[in-house]
Amino acid sequence: MDGMRPTSLCFFALLLMLVPGCSGSSELKFSTASVGGSVSFRGKPLETGKIRFIPDGEVIDGKVAGKAVFADIKDGKYSIPAEKGVTVGKNRVEIKSYRGTGKKMVSSAGDGEKIEVEEQFIPADYNSKSTLSAQIQEGENTVDFELK
Repeated sequence: MDGMRPTSLCFFALLLMLVPGCSGSSELKFSTASVGGSVSFRGKPLETGKIRFIPDGEVIDGKVAGKAVFADIKDGKYSIPAEKGVTVGKNRVEIKSYRGTGKKMVSSAGDGEKIEVEEQFIPADYNSKSTLSAQIQEGENTVDFELK
């Protein structure tokens, strides 16, 4: 045993089992809830897009408890079921949608096909620099957004 006595080896193994946190588990406990609602842009339902909820609450061991989740927006409506779940508490919300510009460019697939260039047209205050937030409660939540 290369200089280690069997009793020393047993003591070392026992010590490893008793020391808390040695497993490296970083799983945080948090609650989730279902969320659905509507999104309008300049008074009209947003035809298509994505909505993302990002936990902005409790910090445990240097990490925010929760996970970011997103849903598709279709005809101004979105829904996130409980099993996918938005983190209960305060969430930062980002909304994005793209539309064609009328310009064409060669596809990056290398096949020479021309595709329409799309642009993200929702103002940055609602996505990359979002000022939107939602307070999510246990159970079912309805959160509507009217973007200007």
